Amino acid sequence: MAPPTRNILFLTNSELGQCNVALAVAEEFLRRGEFQVHFASFGPIASMVKGLHNRAGCAQMAQFHEIPSPSMTDLAIRSCVGLLYHKPGVKGAQEGFAKVGRAMESWRPSEYKQAYEACLEILDNVQPAMVVVDPILHVGIDACHSTKTRFTVLWPVPIKDVVVVNQPKAAVLWKYPITGSGFPFPVPWKLVLHNIYLVFRIVMTLAFGKSVPDELKNGKKPEGRTPFPLSNAYEKDALQLTPAFPEMDFPFEIPDNVISCGPILRECAPLSESEPDLDTWLQRPTILISLGSHVQLTEEIAVQMAKGIAAVLSKHPDVLVLWKLRYDWNSSVSFQKVLGPLITAGSVKVVSWIQPDIMSVLDTGRIVSYVHHGGANSYFEACKVGVPQVVLPQWLDTYDCATRVEWLGIGVNGSRKAAPGIESTEFSKALLHVLSDDGIRSKSAAMKQLCGKTEGRVVAHDQIVDFCSMH
Repeated sequence: MAPPTRNILFLTNSELGQCNVALAVAEEFLRRGEFQVHFASFGPIASMVKGLHNRAGCAQMAQFHEIPSPSMTDLAIRSCVGLLYHKPGVKGAQEGFAKVGRAMESWRPSEYKQAYEACLEILDNVQPAMVVVDPILHVGIDACHSTKTRFTVLWPVPIKDVVVVNQPKAAVLWKYPITGSGFPFPVPWKLVLHNIYLVFRIVMTLAFGKSVPDELKNGKKPEGRTPFPLSNAYEKDALQLTPAFPEMDFPFEIPDNVISCGPILRECAPLSESEPDLDTWLQRPTILISLGSHVQLTEEIAVQMAKGIAAVLSKHPDVLVLWKLRYDWNSSVSFQKVLGPLITAGSVKVVSWIQPDIMSVLDTGRIVSYVHHGGANSYFEACKVGVPQVVLPQWLDTYDCATRVEWLGIGVNGSRKAAPGIESTEFSKALLHVLSDDGIRSKSAAMKQLCGKTEGRVVAHDQIVDFCSMH
């Protein structure tokens, strides 16, 4: 087979929550073999990109181009923001916005300029027929604008984040809960002024943020360029792809250039192949708990969750629990006291990492509830397999997810009072609720049927190819 003559370039951040959709679609492009696949991002995902052809089962490799600059994670660490944990409500949401602002401000003008120039050079060398860009990779969008390169925005999130600012009658102010607020949908009248105030605060953060100046070199300030003011990635001339169907979000008026692909997930081998031992253990109805790659629990919260699990299993002794927990539970006396006997009995399996894809665990059909932190990937995975969800929100968009699952009737917020902490009684009540509620089960099953109509990565591939051939 002759090598492809056209290039496609994926420009993305390196955090898994952002780049998973790009990896899934890039694998689809590799499988088809019509384009040479190029990936531009920060260092941390170089090895994943180089291994894409193995997952896609093809000889052609994706070419990786490193953007020499701190990643979003690096910026968060450098600015001492750490994790974005904050409470819901007006004060908590403002704290969340401030943390994001601080992280972005720590991106020094000389570093941003270096990343921008690297993106220009990559665009010039690759000469892509189409660029697929991550909506929060501002430097990538900036470079595409400067070179008048056509691009597609590949969103890893539900429709709200794509179109909320473009809703008629200024509905962003009074109808839709602002990200991080944890307000219900639609926003109750008593909270509308609070919602408006938070919109104003976000606008101020985006429009007036300024990068920390560079250090002087030989008494001179280096020439710089900054990401401020931050731009909105939605543009009417660019194709906008989202993993969410309209039925998976609050009601919106959706422009014609926003295409719902359905969950955009990576293809994975069945669990019986990728981890037969885990598959053998997973023979009874199981609660899966996985709070995302960034979440690290304190001793107190780990013990609260353990107490909640023990309470649930005392009422459902036939149920298993698979818990991905990044915490040294082996050496915690309090934790062992609560869950030790259940771990020894084989009812609870605690692991620091689930090696196979979470989707291969969900696809077994034995998961009866998925407990997650409200990240978009976890939300779409649960919808794809029709599993009731318990959301334990921690920051910004995860609060939206908790509101969304309750409004859609496919799950519950498991820490409404305690967030961003977790309290055992509230957590166990939420789990018991989803295990026994027929309405939640049937609405989750209907979501599975909806998501089964398409394969998101395939739809995204086809839409990009069509958009590419339009000009």
